[in-house]
Amino acid sequence: MSSQPVRTRTIGGAAQLLLRETGDLVELIAGNLVLLSSAALATELEFGRLAATIRANSSKPPKRIVIGGLGFGATLRGVLDVAAPDANVIIVEKVEAVVELVRGDLAYIAQRPLEDARVELVRADVGHVLAQRAGDVDVILLDVDNGPHWASFRSNARLYTRQGLVALKRALAPGGALSVWSGYRADPFLAQLRQVGFRPSAIPLAEKGRIRARAYVGQT
Repeated sequence: MSSQPVRTRTIGGAAQLLLRETGDLVELIAGNLVLLSSAALATELEFGRLAATIRANSSKPPKRIVIGGLGFGATLRGVLDVAAPDANVIIVEKVEAVVELVRGDLAYIAQRPLEDARVELVRADVGHVLAQRAGDVDVILLDVDNGPHWASFRSNARLYTRQGLVALKRALAPGGALSVWSGYRADPFLAQLRQVGFRPSAIPLAEKGRIRARAYVGQT
């Protein structure tokens, strides 16, 4: 039996980000590390759906949600599955090539999430976007890195510093919540959340019945 043909292309001119396609499998790669795989998006979907339940008072669906990181659109799809019909879901992505892929060739992976009328796409750095908000966001979901101690872009590291977490907390409405996706166990991050006034917790995220990631949550 012949092997599947492999197609690899550079994303946005940045040599460290590659898109690799093997048959129906699509992978986003940085160096030798697979950041995203179309065959393993269940944890991102589950992470997005947490938007409905992670606030201190989650009896009503959140109306103002900011997502950092588009990826293949799975976290956004998870949010849209649970968000109110009149919700405002702001998706922030800094890599234009990723946006073009999810709008075009890869739109099918997450059921064309950018076409939903509730979605507002912002091409920017999520830290900069949230610095302009003050107490009006119900939920912040950060899916921009493999976790709080591994930044896909060097500039993302500041999001997880004390100063960065204080800025994220300032953007949240009373009772709001921050959640950070992590592909590895990062329990020391709970103490960092606690130090800036969050009530922290960790939620396991499963892929095919096995825990493959975690959501690190901070409630205001």
